[in-house]
Amino acid sequence: MFPNAGKSSLLTALSHAKPRIASYSFTEVCFSLEVSVADLPGLIEGAHENKGMGHKFLKHVERTKQLMFVVDICGFQLASKTPVRSAFETVLLLTKELELYKEELLGKPAILVINKMDLPEAQGRLRELEAHLENQEESSHLFPEYVIPKSLMRFMHIISVSATTGLGLPLLKSLIRQSLEEQDVIETESQRNERLLKLRREIPTSLVPSWGFPQLT
Repeated sequence: MFPNAGKSSLLTALSHAKPRIASYSFTEVCFSLEVSVADLPGLIEGAHENKGMGHKFLKHVERTKQLMFVVDICGFQLASKTPVRSAFETVLLLTKELELYKEELLGKPAILVINKMDLPEAQGRLRELEAHLENQEESSHLFPEYVIPKSLMRFMHIISVSATTGLGLPLLKSLIRQSLEEQDVIETESQRNERLLKLRREIPTSLVPSWGFPQLT
């Protein structure tokens, strides 16, 4: 979700949409999975403090059902005078920005998409990133304290792709659909339990036989 990670290129490859690859608020399209996708422009460090267009972009994250982090496998540098961030550090920083803006956003289901796997150095960088992701707590301490979020993001799925060559895109589409369906099942069960609890509160216990309601699971 930082600039130049390939978000708009990825959206184009997934949907055949033509988002503007420039400065804009956000793009929302429905692609072939019949899923509405909001392409949020890249954040910058300090977005939670409204640097750049921070709050204007971040408020759209609140509307989403799930999050999809898109990370450049070769890392990220905002400008020539700013630090070069590795792919793992980028994940930490994105998590930190969301956490500082609104901590409950980290409770949303999330997919990590590692983009630009067509680059020559990508495989070596991927092995390094995978090692960090397997040991997030330990690896996070290798970076400055201001980079480290209080809560580390737990991704439902992690997939490496290339928006340029199409590598991994069919699997990514499948995982998006799968994760949304899994979430719908969880939400439906949760809503069912909430309705049962509400009924139990509203009806006097003396009027309800012991077999009146199914047991909650």
